[in-house]
Amino acid sequence: MSVTPQAFHFHLNQLANVEKFLIAYSGGIDSHVLLHLCAQLKNSPSGFKQSFYAVYIDHGLSSESKKWGVHCQHTCFELDIPLTIIEVDGSSKKRQSPEASARIARYQAFSQLLEKNECLLTAQHLDDQAETLLLQLLRGSGTKGLSSMPRIKNFAGGYLCRPMLDYKKHDILSYAEQHQLQWIEDESNREERYERNHIRHTVFPLLEKRWPSVQKNFARSAELLGESQFLLDKMAEDDIQSLFFVNERKVTEYDKLLLKPACLLIDGALTEMHETKNRNASIYSPHYQYARLNNVLRHWININHFPLPSKKILAQIVISVIGASEDRVPLVAWKRDSFHCQIRRYRDKLYLLNTTNVDLSERKNKPSDKDQSFVLLEDQILELKQSNSLLKLVSSSDSGIKKAGFIRQKLLSEKIILRFRKGGERFSTTLNGQSKSLKHWFQEQGIPPWERDLRPLIYWGDELIQVGNDIVNQSLTSGDKGDSLIICWINSDSDEFSIKKR
Repeated sequence: MSVTPQAFHFHLNQLANVEKFLIAYSGGIDSHVLLHLCAQLKNSPSGFKQSFYAVYIDHGLSSESKKWGVHCQHTCFELDIPLTIIEVDGSSKKRQSPEASARIARYQAFSQLLEKNECLLTAQHLDDQAETLLLQLLRGSGTKGLSSMPRIKNFAGGYLCRPMLDYKKHDILSYAEQHQLQWIEDESNREERYERNHIRHTVFPLLEKRWPSVQKNFARSAELLGESQFLLDKMAEDDIQSLFFVNERKVTEYDKLLLKPACLLIDGALTEMHETKNRNASIYSPHYQYARLNNVLRHWININHFPLPSKKILAQIVISVIGASEDRVPLVAWKRDSFHCQIRRYRDKLYLLNTTNVDLSERKNKPSDKDQSFVLLEDQILELKQSNSLLKLVSSSDSGIKKAGFIRQKLLSEKIILRFRKGGERFSTTLNGQSKSLKHWFQEQGIPPWERDLRPLIYWGDELIQVGNDIVNQSLTSGDKGDSLIICWINSDSDEFSIKKR
């Protein structure tokens, strides 16, 4: 298929509500052709109402990267497209391949730039699609992985579009030569220690000798698998609606699932799995309900932007977490690249947790927040590294939070001290009243055990008055929302408060 501005325009027209396009421009041939096509539309006689700007990501992995940035600046100047250069750390991280580290750093940078009604354009083509399918097959991926790259998807509040997926590499090369484009040749694209380069330069040339249309056929298979995945997603969306937990503020908490409806969904599947396991046979039953549950779990994990677990891990989630007895608090964990994930169960709910920022191995011999206490002053921000959160004492009139707080004069008459749970804490709902066990309060509130040690305890002198964002001692509270003080615990995973770190 010939590369033409007309066909390219057709794909961008599918994003009619997009106001601005961000072009991922590396200086290589693929992204240069993408940039040139955008410039053609920008300057077409018929006009193109949306605007374009380009971004060059400097991963710092090559000694030539700064030179490539200069080349990109020169090219964008000639084509009258604004360019932004961003430096990121693309070096290989622990448990990450070099390609994965660079890709994660690159897309994190793009996500920070993209705004609502904007679209990121990337230059993947048909050959890339075929290579991705083969890579995912070699990794044992399921339908979602094998469906490879969608042409358009939601991304960072906007969209990500790959308008060149219909074009083969030689079509792109022909366009570049026809328009006498000058592009960068990255030396790392020839290094076959990288999986994709090995497939590109060694595996596919062998396959093409026997099956000349292999790349086109692979790309078509990926598209068909994408349609199948779409149907599975729609089915999962219908199944999961009754499983989401809705809190007392009528807010749906998408990282929690109700256990009883989930068990009804798979009625009979757990029994069959346990019987199969007891016969020393495969636990991967083809039972319809088991497949249906797996589909729901994958969908739940995916909509929370977590990496999908393996089939073995999914089986452990069903047997060890969902199938556990009611008095247990089980968990299953998995890792993928830099992500550390857990699914836990407490009472009648499943919890999906991101423990990426919690490195227990580094804390064994170090003092934690739990062992310390902090004095809280008005308008001072305390960073709580252990729980990845912030604590701040603010005036209710300045916070924008519509709830009663503490009487200013009373609260400031004693030191306000932050501590963490060590065990045995008690509090009174009124000053000098009958005390109550903090452990029992946690149980009454239904707070999972793994969250309890992370909740900050706020003391007024020696009196415990607040746990997290919950006032437990009402003696200092004010019914007046005007001139009162509020102690805000701002968890990184919560949007409950609008106060941000400044």
